[in-house]
Amino acid sequence: MSEVVEICRKLVQFASYSGKVDGVLNFVAELLQQSGFTTEICRFTGKNGQSVANLYASYGCGEPHLLFVGHIDVVASGDEKLWKYPPFAAEIHDGTVYGRGVADMKGGVACFIQACCDFIASQNFNGKISIMLSGDEEEPIVEGTKQLLNEMHKRGEKFDFAIVGEPSNPQNMGDEIKIGRRGDLVLHITSYGQQGHTAYADKNSNPIYNLINLLHVLQNEVLDNGNEYFAPSVVQVTTIDVGNAATNVVPEKAQAVVDIRFSSEQTFQSIEEWARQKAQKVGGKFEFNAEYVGEAFLCPINENVRKLQNIAAKYAGNMPKFSTGGGTSDARFVKNFCPVVEYGLTNGSIHKVNECEKVSNIEMLCDVYKEFLQQFFA
Repeated sequence: MSEVVEICRKLVQFASYSGKVDGVLNFVAELLQQSGFTTEICRFTGKNGQSVANLYASYGCGEPHLLFVGHIDVVASGDEKLWKYPPFAAEIHDGTVYGRGVADMKGGVACFIQACCDFIASQNFNGKISIMLSGDEEEPIVEGTKQLLNEMHKRGEKFDFAIVGEPSNPQNMGDEIKIGRRGDLVLHITSYGQQGHTAYADKNSNPIYNLINLLHVLQNEVLDNGNEYFAPSVVQVTTIDVGNAATNVVPEKAQAVVDIRFSSEQTFQSIEEWARQKAQKVGGKFEFNAEYVGEAFLCPINENVRKLQNIAAKYAGNMPKFSTGGGTSDARFVKNFCPVVEYGLTNGSIHKVNECEKVSNIEMLCDVYKEFLQQFFA
């Protein structure tokens, strides 16, 4: 078994749910120290008082400075009876590793750890390599990557390029390199009316009707047509809640949550204003509370991006296209400090029962990272 696959299996064997990552981070720190990395476990505390561990490791000094970014936490495994193999056993069957987090994204983490250690052992180079691992990407508590970036910025660290090891390929290696991400705005909408007996409709104002009318408008109107790198903005209603246990009472209020994944044609402000304007036309009394998850962004397609694209194509046998699809990722924080792309394993099984990844894909990604290191520091 190759070293990178063995590292991947050991990482998967830690049931590292968000915020509970101390054990796996200590394992990674010890592993990196053996190759000469300086490591630091950084703890940050959220508003609820919960403390989360994160890892920053670095090797070398000066320029250029390459940063690898990942998260070490995983989503819940769900009903373990539905798994073919125990979710944290990291068993290999027919050339595939099964386990929670193997694709998202402990496999990617294993690949850039092994690639960096092999590269350091093989040659001397001028420059610096850093690795950031957050402990709460799946269920944000303190937003570890954001905190780490801010802390290192205060210390004077400057990064020239970053790779996030998120699983970027929809089906096969070499499918996509993510050069940006759509924005995400969550709107919590409350519609107010007048509570009363259903038999006296003329004396009541039903907030449900106004809310449904508004949601229909938001769902069916076109925000934009997207552009070269971004698909059109999409509005999805995720829940409608009334909380009315009585069958003969018009409720006082009705609530809904709307998740809007938007292109670079929009901003938080433009979408929120659009929703408020539609509410005015629908009529009724509404209250909006906006949750700003991440703005849409696009990173420049520079020399390093082209290098990675060509290397990925060399190993995969097909040229990856540039994409901004999918949800949000920690790249939205990294882009404030340096150009960043995402290239990792496949994402067809992530967050599902029987999450898995081919051994050959893990080994291929490690080779891609290793050759990128060689060309970046050439």
